[in-house]
Amino acid sequence: MSNSEFVRVEKLNRVFDVSKPLLNRIIERQPKRFVHAATDVSFSIAKGETFALVGESGSGKSTVAKMVVGLLPATSGTVEIDGVSITGKHDRAQMRALRRRIQMIFQDPYASLNPRWRVASIIAEPMLALGIAKSKAEAQHEAGELLKVVGLNPLDGRKYPHEFSGGQRQRIAIARALAAKAEFIVCDEPTSALDVSVQAQILNLMRDLQEQFGLTYLLISHNLAVVRHMSSRIGVMHFGKLVEVEESRALFKNPRQSYTRMLIDAVPDISAATRR
Repeated sequence: MSNSEFVRVEKLNRVFDVSKPLLNRIIERQPKRFVHAATDVSFSIAKGETFALVGESGSGKSTVAKMVVGLLPATSGTVEIDGVSITGKHDRAQMRALRRRIQMIFQDPYASLNPRWRVASIIAEPMLALGIAKSKAEAQHEAGELLKVVGLNPLDGRKYPHEFSGGQRQRIAIARALAAKAEFIVCDEPTSALDVSVQAQILNLMRDLQEQFGLTYLLISHNLAVVRHMSSRIGVMHFGKLVEVEESRALFKNPRQSYTRMLIDAVPDISAATRR
């Protein structure tokens, strides 16, 4: 793994206005209400590294993930991918080139795949939209090759998403991310909707693809067992703040924060039944 800094997040903030409509506030004499979903979040990811953000539901992990890929605008702060800011102003061509390098794998693969499109068309679409493939025939051929890369049959491209299992759908979502020739992939709870045995298959596939294509991952998860298997460094989020960042082995061996200890203790352990 290269030690060069590939992703840099500096003092990222996101505030949501959850106030009632103006007329209600005037009648009820209530002030505006705001939720600070992310507060001064800063971290960096080296090229080829897997950095994990962990925390319980509502801690702000997914909000940070969406800001990092540009799906959600930040209230303040900066995100840089290989020295290029995605929070700054860019023309259409610059943004197109930048988006090609970033992809996202979502928690629910069925919700993120168009149910009316055949799988080959779903995977081919990024190549056509970004100009990677010169023709529809070339894009369809490459989609078949990507299906083989993620452990499926090229003939599966003729089917629709509902004809696959949850694990197979997630493989299709991974193939779609690879179709854009992405270098940085944000994985938002990619295995939480899957069975335990299937989770292991998808995680092993992700690690193999990381070595094969030199991918950089930001992994979002509440499951520390998954994070321990995948990541080299871990950031712990609590109430929108990054309270601890440490190498994976050191974090599990000697967590500094009491909240981190609580998360580790929540991981199921077969020996816990005989422990006082």
